[in-house]
Amino acid sequence: MIKLNFYLRKKPGTSTEDFQSRWRDTHGPLWAKHADALGLRRYTQIYDDPSHPVAKALKEGYSVVGDGYDGLSVACWSEIAVLEDALKTEKGAAAWQEILADENEFIDHESSMLSFGTDHAVLNPRGKLYADEGSDMVRGAYFPKGLSGIELGELHRHWIAIHGGLTHDLSAYSPNIRYFQVHSVENAVAADMRVARGMQPSERYFGHAEVWISQAELDKAGENPKRQELFPLFIADIDAFCDMDTGYFIIGKEQHFVDKDIYTLPLPQPAFTIAQDKTGT
Repeated sequence: MIKLNFYLRKKPGTSTEDFQSRWRDTHGPLWAKHADALGLRRYTQIYDDPSHPVAKALKEGYSVVGDGYDGLSVACWSEIAVLEDALKTEKGAAAWQEILADENEFIDHESSMLSFGTDHAVLNPRGKLYADEGSDMVRGAYFPKGLSGIELGELHRHWIAIHGGLTHDLSAYSPNIRYFQVHSVENAVAADMRVARGMQPSERYFGHAEVWISQAELDKAGENPKRQELFPLFIADIDAFCDMDTGYFIIGKEQHFVDKDIYTLPLPQPAFTIAQDKTGT
């Protein structure tokens, strides 16, 4: 699966209420309208709510001081080739342009950011989790930039092998119900999107951590002495490869406009199976 992550800032002078209403009531349905033409399997909006108690606690715990964003949209395809092929069709290209034209009405592209990414699941219980208005959960995305002087490949490696392992090992003391690492992936579609929007790639961006969390789980973790002992080690590891002064934590409720199962077919075959097929044995 490939995800388009769009970190949004509203146009200057627009209220949060007007931005969220425009994004939810007009732009979200536009993606749903064009889902088939674009081969889209999922489209979700996460509305940043800095006043939420969970948001306040996490921003304080992670020392979030970076410039804020107004929300995050996540669009998913089974693979990038599906979107690439869709954009070669008349309907797909027209849909893509209609979406861009609507963005221009309410999104400040110059101060927003977008990237494709792939999921690396660290804590992943069975079934779907919805942090919508009917749930006690919120969904968050934390994205500091990587430290200067560390190559992108090394940032990804450390995040998976060291930080991901630490997160998994300490999961018994974590308030996170689900935790994904979303690793950035560059491609021609992302480059074309940025050009069309007058955007530049974000320097030292390598992805975001994505969590589903509730107040009850946060309170439970806060009462655990072991959590208090180990959390500083977790933060120290983030500080070892991330510039925490640039980080922001989008936290709030989500709304799903397209929510289909995602399969990537044909499934990859083991190398020995392919060899047997070629030899006829």
